Amino acid sequence: MKSIFCMLALLLLAAPVMAEISFDLNLPSGSGDPISSITDAATTEIQNPTLSPCISPAWKLVSAFIINPGEEFDPDHCYQFFAVQAGDISQCSLIQRDPPKTKCFTMIAGNKNDAGICDQMPSTSDPQAYLKIDCLWEVAIKNNNKAACQAMGSGKISRMVIGEMSRQTCLARLKSGDGVGRTTL
Repeated sequence: MKSIFCMLALLLLAAPVMAEISFDLNLPSGSGDPISSITDAATTEIQNPTLSPCISPAWKLVSAFIINPGEEFDPDHCYQFFAVQAGDISQCSLIQRDPPKTKCFTMIAGNKNDAGICDQMPSTSDPQAYLKIDCLWEVAIKNNNKAACQAMGSGKISRMVIGEMSRQTCLARLKSGDGVGRTTL
């Protein structure tokens, strides 16, 4: 509830600025008045607090002026951020592009020390996306989890910064202690 009041306070402070500045927030069509559109959207958010902040005009304002000034709003990374903070893989499904979607699963799996989440990752042909073996590697190295190494089976891949990722290299890394307890992402 406190965050809603902070958002409303930001809206009140930003209203005079918004009246002078023109930018696209992808607001719902209606009266054409940006202030009315934002206050209507804020009212909707107050009435439905589960509405994602990533589609919120108020959140887009915060992003445009405070979080990433001058950068285009990226809803995929917004969804990823909130999903990881909540530890909720169901929110990862809101992400459209494969790299942030698969990273969402990988980060949550690593944070929860849950290799089972890696089995739920969507398959993809995008070479920049994370794969199940990346997810298992993250769970194993971040949490000193030998079972996650074993779950890699006979699969192996090579990543530029990490090198070979396989059951053998995973177990060897855990044994050596190199980087264990830290994220690999």
